[in-house]
Amino acid sequence: MTEFIKLSFMLFILAAVSMPATAGDRVVRRVPAGAVAFQFVADLSFITGELVGYVAFIEGVDSPLLSGPPSKDTAYFSVRLTALTPPPNFLPVETTPALSVLLAEPAGAEFTVFLDSSPGPRDWYIPDTFSEGVPIAVFEESALLNTLTSGVGINVFSSPLIDSAPVEFNGQRIDFKKLVPDGVTITNAASPRADFSGSGFGATAIAIGGKLSGESEDWRSILPVPHTRAVSGSVARAPKPGKAGREPCPAEWSASSCL
Repeated sequence: MTEFIKLSFMLFILAAVSMPATAGDRVVRRVPAGAVAFQFVADLSFITGELVGYVAFIEGVDSPLLSGPPSKDTAYFSVRLTALTPPPNFLPVETTPALSVLLAEPAGAEFTVFLDSSPGPRDWYIPDTFSEGVPIAVFEESALLNTLTSGVGINVFSSPLIDSAPVEFNGQRIDFKKLVPDGVTITNAASPRADFSGSGFGATAIAIGGKLSGESEDWRSILPVPHTRAVSGSVARAPKPGKAGREPCPAEWSASSCL
């Protein structure tokens, strides 16, 4: 898959892999601000910086998002980081040495949601198996705060939607531009792998509010520092060879500090 996929070409592919639209198709509506938009589980490698996962819930979608028993192998929708996360900064709290707080900033990391109409075996250690479908939404992460204590890491960050393409799924039209036009705030709880080479986590994406009219309003425009990254509204991103995922942990850090 090329680094950049034109939206018109994506729509052609989606028409081939998705159910055809009919007069009776229903559109998945916008999620109210503050409500859960979607939920997923994922795994982050501290060695390669790769993050992959699968979606278990999308608000408003009536049909199952899994083709069989819950598993990465049966999920129709998967996620993968498709642009780097900057290395985090350690924020010490001297009064509480057992507490570890990391801030990953400035923004820049991107994650993509993929649809695979015929999901098959995936491997947590082979990230490409999580991006074999068609990219249908791209989010950009804001500053990410990680708080680690007692072996559990809590992450919180917001992500504006920077690209999307509609898809037909079991008689419903899913378009993240309509579902969450202003993006989402994501919170997740992570726990380290047994060998501390990475961590797994469950995540909840909460819809960000916008104009009452339903028109999207870029919340980044009110930030004190302008968002200068140029993003085309007609481009969705596949993983960049050799650049997908988070920056690997610096060698001098302990693995648990990279949750």
